[in-house]
Amino acid sequence: MTPSACSPMPPTDDSYTAGRFLDRPGAVAGAVLRASRLSAGVGQAVLAARAGVTEETVQSWEDGSSPLASVPFPQVETLTAALTATGADPAIVADLHAAAWCDLVIQAFVALEDTACLLADPITREVAFGELLAWHMADRVPARYQPYASPGRSTS
Repeated sequence: MTPSACSPMPPTDDSYTAGRFLDRPGAVAGAVLRASRLSAGVGQAVLAARAGVTEETVQSWEDGSSPLASVPFPQVETLTAALTATGADPAIVADLHAAAWCDLVIQAFVALEDTACLLADPITREVAFGELLAWHMADRVPARYQPYASPGRSTS
């Protein structure tokens, strides 16, 4: 499901500026991917080779410019397997799906779309979803990410 599957919300008079979210639509999953890779102690080139993609692809996923939420599920599973094989922290790797869903919810919100259908998904009840959303929105870095997080929000 993509955010466009939700019905648009009526425009509001709020002057909400969403530039940082629009510039990096995959920032949450990118931060989780980066933390996973760093927890394994491997570079982008090693992960790219194991996942069967280019180093530039891994870089675009990590910087959020190419959202993992738009990557076909089998490729995400290959990426997850590559992270696991490199010794990445399993708790962080397990957060990739929740992180991609956070990105979808944020992008729908920024586009003033109705997020009800996205928030009804069972993944939103996972602890990781709430923690990752709080990291992105309120700079509350979950403890398992602190060794790998850059200062500031996951979009910085």
